[in-house]
Amino acid sequence: MSQRLELAKEIQRSRAIQLDINKMIIAGEFQIPIHLGIGHEAIATSLVKILSAKDKLLLTHRNIHYHLALGASKNELIDEYRLKESGIAGGKLGSMNLMNPKARNIYTSNILGNNLAVSLGVGMASKIRGDGSVTWAITGDGAIEEGIFYESVLFASSVGLPIVFLVENNEWSLGTSIAERRSEIDLKTFAGSLSVDFLYLSENNPEKYVYELEAARRNVVKLSRPLIIEVAVHSLGGFYKEEELGSKRYINYHAGAIRIETDSNNVFERNSSDPMFAVLDDLELGK
Repeated sequence: MSQRLELAKEIQRSRAIQLDINKMIIAGEFQIPIHLGIGHEAIATSLVKILSAKDKLLLTHRNIHYHLALGASKNELIDEYRLKESGIAGGKLGSMNLMNPKARNIYTSNILGNNLAVSLGVGMASKIRGDGSVTWAITGDGAIEEGIFYESVLFASSVGLPIVFLVENNEWSLGTSIAERRSEIDLKTFAGSLSVDFLYLSENNPEKYVYELEAARRNVVKLSRPLIIEVAVHSLGGFYKEEELGSKRYINYHAGAIRIETDSNNVFERNSSDPMFAVLDDLELGK
């Protein structure tokens, strides 16, 4: 199987499972909050492909796409969300703190930015051991507004830690967009101010992501210095909310059930506006 087809199928599997879980959320089958990652599958699937056996992954409250990429089964996740012993963590962690050390995900926190500080200790241990591993701290555009982001990047740069701060930027936090809540943060300029390398990924192209991430990882190990990666993602599942005076406002989802009866850009099963499906279309056409 070609890498292109393998990546596309794994991404499609992740989305299909999340869609099934979404239906269960709508039906009220869970008693815990669950953050889906529909639209984020490409970066998670691509990153897992290039991890070494000793690399460490530290996740956030939105982690389902990474667990699926790491090999979690649909039943393992559902049982965990139902807090059953047969869940991936024995039903003890639920969704927002779910971690799987056996699959290199050694830490997950529902506290915004919390995993960034923890990644410093993990990265320092890696540097002391000299084992050639990389620590991957996954975060989002909301967490970079926290003071801990600046402090973590500054410390990692100051002592030369092999850490990648991967920022999934969907331009939304709860019910407000970046443009509504704050001034622009130019992560490339920010990284340069702290002598940290920067990489921007977009287009949802998993093959390109694998190539770029492999090269980035090699550079982090070689130079023993941190890297900030910003990934443009579109969290599918927004909806229009009725405002006063009959106007409508677009809201991205945060947690809970996704409303699928939305605008044409959110047709999840086969969305032509989602670049991930272009890969499958090309494969079917023999391109």
